[in-house]
This record gives sequence, structure tokens and C-alpha cells, in this order.
Amino acid sequence: MFAIATVVALLGIGGLKLLSNTLAVQAEANQAKGELLAGATIVRDAGAKLTPAQLTQAIHDFRLAERHFRHVRGVLTASRSFAIMARVPLARRQISAATDLSDIGIHGAVTGRLMAEAVSTSLLEPLPNAGNHLDPGQKILALLDLLDPKLNQLTSELDLAVADRARIPSFGLLPQISTAVRQLDAKIDLKALRTSLLALRADEPGVRQLLGATGPRSYLVLEQDPAELRGTGGFIGSVAFLGFDRGKMAPFDPQDIDKLDENPNGTFVLGGPGTKTHVNPPYPLEYTFKLQSWELRDANWSPDFPTASRQAEFLLNRERGTKVDGVIAIDPYFIQRLLAIVGPVSIPETGDVVDQHNFFDVTLSRVELTTSNRKAFLSYASKQILGRVLSLPVGKWFSVLQAIQSGCDARSVQAYFHDPQTEALATKHQCGGQVQAPSGDGLMVIESNVGGNKDDFWMKRKFNLQIKMNQDGSVRHTLHLHYEGLTDRGYKLTGRWGYTGWLRIYAPASSTLVSTTGTDLNASQELGKTVFEGWFYVQFDHRVDLTVVYDVKMSPTALSQGQLRLFWQKQAGRVDDPISVELSLPDGWKLKSARMGSSSMPVGRISTSLSSDRQFVFALQKT
Repeated sequence: MFAIATVVALLGIGGLKLLSNTLAVQAEANQAKGELLAGATIVRDAGAKLTPAQLTQAIHDFRLAERHFRHVRGVLTASRSFAIMARVPLARRQISAATDLSDIGIHGAVTGRLMAEAVSTSLLEPLPNAGNHLDPGQKILALLDLLDPKLNQLTSELDLAVADRARIPSFGLLPQISTAVRQLDAKIDLKALRTSLLALRADEPGVRQLLGATGPRSYLVLEQDPAELRGTGGFIGSVAFLGFDRGKMAPFDPQDIDKLDENPNGTFVLGGPGTKTHVNPPYPLEYTFKLQSWELRDANWSPDFPTASRQAEFLLNRERGTKVDGVIAIDPYFIQRLLAIVGPVSIPETGDVVDQHNFFDVTLSRVELTTSNRKAFLSYASKQILGRVLSLPVGKWFSVLQAIQSGCDARSVQAYFHDPQTEALATKHQCGGQVQAPSGDGLMVIESNVGGNKDDFWMKRKFNLQIKMNQDGSVRHTLHLHYEGLTDRGYKLTGRWGYTGWLRIYAPASSTLVSTTGTDLNASQELGKTVFEGWFYVQFDHRVDLTVVYDVKMSPTALSQGQLRLFWQKQAGRVDDPISVELSLPDGWKLKSARMGSSSMPVGRISTSLSSDRQFVFALQKT
């Protein structure tokens, strides 16, 4: 690994004893490197499928690597022969780099061992203060208790390793040592490991509060149906209550929304105008459904999840006198991700077997086409699927965490919490569902299905935004919205004639409406933005094109700064609607480059999809 023999040959110091020591050190360093990589490879390749036997082997490999790296370092720093050799500047540079590499090996081995020991304890041994049977939440809290005392040491080890790597020069090293440094950088990203550890430390308080480490927590779970699109993702057909007390989960309690919104005789709990319980519903809902009051099923009218959550909590309390500590929303796309992990799940109440491929279709069939207990299917299914998730071995938890993060990125999972640490955790991991206030330009297209059908499962969208910058810094936006693919699939699924929707376009607060084609929109202010909103309709077997033109007042220095930023936020409940963006500049300017996130994009028309929020950055140049 360190190729000290080459130094000896080059400098002519020689001597059989020195050569023998050098070769022995090099051999032991290579052995230590192999042991460290063996342990790391087990953890990396097994990933979420780590077994107790693999963890035991990894811990053994890390211990051996640490011992051998320490011995190598001792020889390099204490051996008289190497001390003599270090008097020569070129040799001293090589020995110093070799010592730093040994130190990195020591710190890496200690870090790997500490982490593997903590995970191994959760797999192999009863966790402290938790009895015989543990809920996943209890296991997580106990695992955090095991890791917590080690976090300072883990952080220190990685800090030292990063410092050691920074001391190794980028030039003046012999080929063998340069190769060793390159191999280290290729296999271990020390800064990324340190960042991950710091993220764990930052997330820990929020995770503890989420799981009720200091007392009971109760959350309202909204099961949203994106086939009937609403502001935060879809009509609320059923809900559930999820609770934790010091990690132990209360019995999961899914309920048909009718059981909360309605009395046993079928009348609504909340009264009409003039009654004490009445809550004024949003105009489109009141106009279309002739509602006597706003109910929980329609609470998620706002696309801003914290706003919708507070409304859901208010209506839940008004209807049933129930208070919760937060709100979580999920949709069938997230359930599909979980089914990909747990495999097919049987629903005893209906005789169905659901998997990641058929869940949406089976749900639509059961909820819309059966004649009794229609919405109860979601409650039956969610209870069985959650049971399977909770029974997963610890080795598959990482897969579940990945599914949750993917769901948050796609807004299939959204969460709002009263506890500030838990809310910060949700926001940090893109689960907060907030309507963002970006610096620069921004756009969010929100559609709400008020036809009482499942048209959104079939209707396709395509959006195009043309941006024209003017010399004074103002920006003309021409937004084209295209709809097609809706056909008659029967009254229970797609209604009688087509799609009735309420369209909202959220633009920067300085925006003014210029014109519309295919729809009439009015401007208002909401969530710190200008909103253009109104009705739109799509008949069966028709294509509909809407055009909305609006101006945005940008900073007069927008052009001189040489950059335009556009943040296009997706609507929850939609998977990957295609979008395109085109930018035109005034005379004397040209588009130098374009980026979407961290990716360079072709200059001109940028085509992508709203599988997640999109950040575009256009670099401008004066000609």
C-alpha cells in the first residue's frame, strides 16, 4: 500500500534490515486495507438485507483492520530505521503520507466497528428497557439510545480522518502511494460519511418526538385518492389514527370517512348556515355539491399541506371533538412502494390479493364499483399492509425508509406536526408539502376535481411555459395547458360527460393577468402569491387547450445579474406530467447555459416531467 521499498531504492539508503522492515510494513498495510474493505463491502453490498452473521463477520474484519493499521503506524513512527530514512525530504514526504493513510485506516475501522456493533445489538440481542416483544418504534428508540453515546466518538473519528486526508499532498508522491490515495478516494467518501453522521445527529430529536419518546403522540392519517384530484393530492376517502407512546404504536385505526362526517342515520354531523357547527366551504365545493357545511373529506382544498392539515384538524375537532398532534397524508402510489417491499398481501374481508402492480386498479374497482362498504376497502387494505410492514425484519428497515423518502420527493407522503423538531424533520426531508416561496420566478399548477368521479386516473396533461424577458426586467409568461385521454368508462368511474375542474395557477405576488384562452380566470392573493383561478372542463374524447398569459415584475437588475431562476412545483397526486420551458431574451442578450437542479440542460427548449419539483437556472450573457 505504501511502497516504502521504492523510496529506499530511489534514495539508496538500502540495508537488508531496512528493506525487510519496509516490505513487512507494506505487507501488513495491504492486509489491513483488505480487512477494512472486506468489512465495508459486507455492509455496502448487503445493504438493507444485512444478516446477523454478516454483521458478526464485518465487526471481526473491522477489528483486525484496526489492529493491523495501528501496528503499521507504530512501525512508521517509532522504528529507528524509518526515522533515519525520514531525514531525507522526499522520503519524509512518503512516510508522512503513509502515516496519514494508516491513521485514516484506523479511524475508518473504528467507525465501521462502532456502527456495526450498534446495528448488531439491535439484531442479535434484546434491547435495553424494552421487554420481549418490540414494536419498530421501540426498536428505533432503543437503537438511538445505543448510538447516542457513540455519536461524539463517531463524529470525532471521521473529523480526524478528514483532517488526515487533507494533509496528504496532491503532488510529490511516488506512484505507489499516489495509487493508494486514489483508491482510498474512490472507495470511501469521508466527507459524505461525515455529512451523513451529522444528518443523523440533526434528525435524532425529531425522530424521538415523532415516536413519542417523551409522551403519547397521536396523528391523523389522510388516505388521499389522486384519481379524484384535490389541492394536496386527492379526495379523502378514508382516514386513520396513528399513535405512539415511547415508541410503542397504538392499534392502527383506519376508518371510512363517512363514519366521521356523518351521523348513523346518514345525515351530516355539521349543520347548515346559521347553525353553531356550520363551517363555510370553499366556493367551488359549495357550488358543485350544494354542501351544507365544509367537512373533513374536503379539508385538503388548499395545496399548502400545513394549511390543509390545520383545516383537517379543525374539522375533525368540530365533528368529533378529537385532537391530534399532527397530520400525515399518503396515497396509493406510496402504498405501491410499500407493496414492492413486503410482496403480495391478502385482504381477508374481500378475498383480494393486492401487490405493487394491481393495487390502484383493485382499489378503484372495490371503492367505486361495489355496492356496499365501498370505502371500507381502503381501511381493510391499509391495516393488512401496515401489519406486514411492521413485521419486517430490521434488515429491511432501510428499504422502508427509502420508500418513505421517495414518497416525500413525489409528494405521495406529506406530513405536518405541532412539535417544532418533528416538523423541521419533515421539512428537511421534503415531506412538509408546503407551497414554496422561491427567490426568483415560480409556478405551481393546481387542479381540483369537483365532478365527484375518478377522471384523473385516465386524463393526461402536458404543460408548456414560454418566458420572454424584456429590457426593463419584466417577464411575459405564456402558459399552455393541454388535456386529453379522457373516455367514458361508466358512470361510477368517470361520471356522465367528462371533467369538471377548478384550476389555480400560483405565480409570484407581482404577477398580473394579461389574457386567457379556453377558460376565464380571476386573480386573487393567497399564500403570499398571486393566484389565477376558475373553472375548466374536458369532455369525453376531446382535447382541450388552455392558454394563460401573465406578466411578472422582476427586479430591474434581473438582466444585469445574468441569471433567471424558475422554481416549478408539482401538484401532489400527479405522478410525472410532462412539462417544457422555453426562454427568449431581448436584443443584445443570449442564453449562455441552462441547468435543471445540478444537471446541465440543452440551451433552448427544456423538456422534462414533474415527477418532483423542478428548479431551473438560466445563465444569461450580454452579446
